[in-house]
Amino acid sequence: MMRGHSGHVVLIAAALLGVSWSLLANGGLQAPGPAYRGSAFSYPRPSVPSASAAAALTSRSDRLVARAQAIASPAAPTETKEYSSMAQSTVNLVKNIVGAGMLSLPAGVASFSGSPKALVPAVTFTLLLAVFSAYGFVLIADVCKRTGETTYQGAWSKTVSKSTSWIPAAACSAKAGIGCISYSMILGDCLSRILAPLGLPAAVSGRSAVILGMTAVVILPLCSMKSLAPLAKFSVLGVLSNVFICGFVLTRCFDGSYAAGALAQAAPAMPKFVAHSGSVWSTMSDPGFAVLLAILATAFLAHYNAPNFFEQLAPDSNGNKEGRFFIMSVMGFSTAALIFCMVMCGGFLTFGKASLGLILNNYAATDGLAILARVAIAVSLITAYPLVFMGLRKQFVALTGEMGEKLYNESPRALTISLLAVVTLVALNLRNLGTLAAFAGAVFGSFLVYVAPALMVIRAQQRGLGAKGGALGRAVQFFMVPMGLALGVLGAVQSLK
Repeated sequence: MMRGHSGHVVLIAAALLGVSWSLLANGGLQAPGPAYRGSAFSYPRPSVPSASAAAALTSRSDRLVARAQAIASPAAPTETKEYSSMAQSTVNLVKNIVGAGMLSLPAGVASFSGSPKALVPAVTFTLLLAVFSAYGFVLIADVCKRTGETTYQGAWSKTVSKSTSWIPAAACSAKAGIGCISYSMILGDCLSRILAPLGLPAAVSGRSAVILGMTAVVILPLCSMKSLAPLAKFSVLGVLSNVFICGFVLTRCFDGSYAAGALAQAAPAMPKFVAHSGSVWSTMSDPGFAVLLAILATAFLAHYNAPNFFEQLAPDSNGNKEGRFFIMSVMGFSTAALIFCMVMCGGFLTFGKASLGLILNNYAATDGLAILARVAIAVSLITAYPLVFMGLRKQFVALTGEMGEKLYNESPRALTISLLAVVTLVALNLRNLGTLAAFAGAVFGSFLVYVAPALMVIRAQQRGLGAKGGALGRAVQFFMVPMGLALGVLGAVQSLK
């Protein structure tokens, strides 16, 4: 048994290091400079100014003057505009949405019921909030078009208030930071469980050792790359990894491996179900239902990147993007909602009330498919980590103003190491991913997904920026503000109990 697991671990380590070094070989190890900021998906290199203009000068003296002027006042490098197709943008959106959040959904259901009946309202509200989340995503793009802004903070400044633009910036920073913390926690949990059967000392295979080792050997080099463009090719790999996890959860749900037998005995907790005598909808009466809603808010959160998606989406033949962006949003959020529902149902029907905050922790360390699922989520998170960290670093620089800008320009590696150190320290001391996801979704997710997009569009229309929306649209927008606030308060209170 020991020898067999050793072979698995060697293959797993080789795969993870292979992905990491492939990324590093294409991306380099220096921190991105100012010219590479602002884009989460394509990072075109500045083009070198052409010498054709100088060659066109007819006299030698003109050429000398032009050369002297170029030396004295060099032209700023220009960026090549690159667009993403609708298919590429949809895949990137699904990858952006589907991640660590889906692994907390079974625990979200367990927070208010131990009965399978609870899945009916859980699935219903998952689909309903997917609709509201997609609508909020589209609203942000609409505000960007109305204002000409390309950032969440800029759109807020032009519509709501410049003096309060720090609020969405702080929310985006906090959400990106919590995203990095969640990724580190999951990597530590999953990889330590892969190493558990080897009987290695905790100083090597324990959760803390794994988090520290992965941060130093893999995460730090990836987050220090001079260009994140090589990550784009791994987006499909990340989506396929999440699809595999979804398939694994459903397989173990239907084959009954954890109902009884060796795997059930080796699992950290036995499945636990509680009968509910009332109707399926009465399960929602438990206050814990707000925890699921809060987790869903952060699970569907990709809205801080909506301006980037809109800016980089290729326009149609008439130069318009709105219709294509709407279709992309519907396809992306629909796909994510389908994956969420399958993981939520499969995980909860397998473990019920015993579902842990990270559902993969429920599966036995000796489960071969669970080992592959943990590898899959590790690969997915390793490729996504630098993108989320880039958002954290960018928002930190924006929040700290000139001080952050100076630190970023003069000591980018020191800034990267400092931020990763804080993230790692928090991840080492937190254990319950479900609580973290619920609190983050309640406080930050509800604001970024529901409240802020609706407020920005309402204020944009009041300021005469763009055309007035229809009566139904305005009614939905006015409804989203109190809805988001209510979900935020209830979710925050319940998640901390």
